[in-house]
Amino acid sequence: MKKTRFLRTLLAVVLCLTLLSACGNNADGGNSDTGGGPSGKDTLIVAVANEPTTMDPYGKNDSTSANFKVQVFDTLLALGPDGEAVPCIAESWEYTDDTTLVLHIREGVVFHNGEPLTADDVFYSIGQTMASTYLQPFVDVIDLEKSTVDDEHTITLRMTQPCGPLFSQLCYVYIVPQKYHTEKGAEAFAEEPVGSGPFALDKWVRGDRLEYTANDQYWGVKPAVKKLIMRVIAEPSSRTVEIESGGVDIAMNISASDLPMLGENPDVQVLRADSYNNCFIGFDCTLAPYDNKLVRQAISCAIDKESIVQTVYGTTGSVADGPISPAIWGYNPDLKPYSYDPDKAKKLLSDAGYPDGIDVVITTSDAQLRIDIAEMVQNQLGAVGIRTSVEVLENATYLDKIVNGGFQMYILTWPTYTGDADYGLSDTFHTGSATWANTARYSSPEVDELLDIGANTIDQDTRRDAYYKAQELIVEDCPWVFLWNSEEIAVARSNIQGLEAPPSGRYSFNKVTFA
Repeated sequence: MKKTRFLRTLLAVVLCLTLLSACGNNADGGNSDTGGGPSGKDTLIVAVANEPTTMDPYGKNDSTSANFKVQVFDTLLALGPDGEAVPCIAESWEYTDDTTLVLHIREGVVFHNGEPLTADDVFYSIGQTMASTYLQPFVDVIDLEKSTVDDEHTITLRMTQPCGPLFSQLCYVYIVPQKYHTEKGAEAFAEEPVGSGPFALDKWVRGDRLEYTANDQYWGVKPAVKKLIMRVIAEPSSRTVEIESGGVDIAMNISASDLPMLGENPDVQVLRADSYNNCFIGFDCTLAPYDNKLVRQAISCAIDKESIVQTVYGTTGSVADGPISPAIWGYNPDLKPYSYDPDKAKKLLSDAGYPDGIDVVITTSDAQLRIDIAEMVQNQLGAVGIRTSVEVLENATYLDKIVNGGFQMYILTWPTYTGDADYGLSDTFHTGSATWANTARYSSPEVDELLDIGANTIDQDTRRDAYYKAQELIVEDCPWVFLWNSEEIAVARSNIQGLEAPPSGRYSFNKVTFA
């Protein structure tokens, strides 16, 4: 899967770059007086930090844009809360052999323009995904020329080789009406998108809001409200004010410092879930002395991760014990990472041949949060004889240099978008991965073999066993200091029911009602 891994890691970088990159009340943005539950409200207002990059389902698919798109577009499969794929437009499926998958397309699904959804639309959408710069890696293993539409509701997909994470990857195939999409063209379609999702997009006021109308013909849980408004409110403090005052019903991306206060407010509720993202401190394992496992272990023992997480992230997320989040399918819950132990750190340094300590440089972007982490690490390493200097670079320069190499230590995040351990481990630790994903330049033949097993078999138990063992080896080798698992957090008014914080960040607002 070398080609797939290369392209997928390119996708990850695009998404990471996007991730690293204030509105008043509107006269038409309030809740009106019918529908939505006992309260009679029929408009749901959600505050978000950023607007989508695009509404083109095959354009950039950063996590922010995806949350807007899934209101309009159904996907072939969907990500469940446990990281496993669940039915969506594909109602069921079965393998006839390791490289042949039969999909049964849900009957009775209608696009927003009234056209029925058929297997032809699905097959066309898979082809559009394959042609997408941003999504192609998710379907690269499909041999479209040998795949077939068998009838109006059946498709047979044939793969070039067995693909373990295929189901999680099919959760990124957005379904569009073939005729309408072909007639409009991608650019015009993005301005007037048509899908089969729970809401239809009515209006996008750039920099201010996106307005949606409920899809009364939706095949799944029909929205309880008539209208959804997603307001773009850039300042975290403003989103907090809006949710407290009732100016919005739900608020995303709340500052960690505001959460304790909001948690004590009886007028709101805080909804939380482990997310797929994590933060780490990486080493360039090809540079001395970081090519010595004992040095990496020593540094890991010298860093008090709990104090850093508590200071920087407050009560959000959790201290990481390995390279992927507990929310991800394939996460090993029995890992034993190196704990904070300054005396052990000194001994490991001495055993590595550095009894008098070492001089290191930790490089970070100019984001204040990362600067804070770097300075705390600097102080903690100094206590065990590791003399540390901090280098701060503008973010774009920082990311470019990580790809090109040369940093001794650095701070970065990794988003495992599929919720599958393959994305969280193979891209970041396989020898064959590109340097923008395997930023540590880590290489282990034994880990490579295990990751290949996980990627190239469809038996989930075999995959899980391989990923469990790979994580144990990676933790032992310490190519990263595993720092923090992030958390998906939403704050809602107390009269909101049915809202869940999904690990993927893709919210199902059609399930929300007012008490």
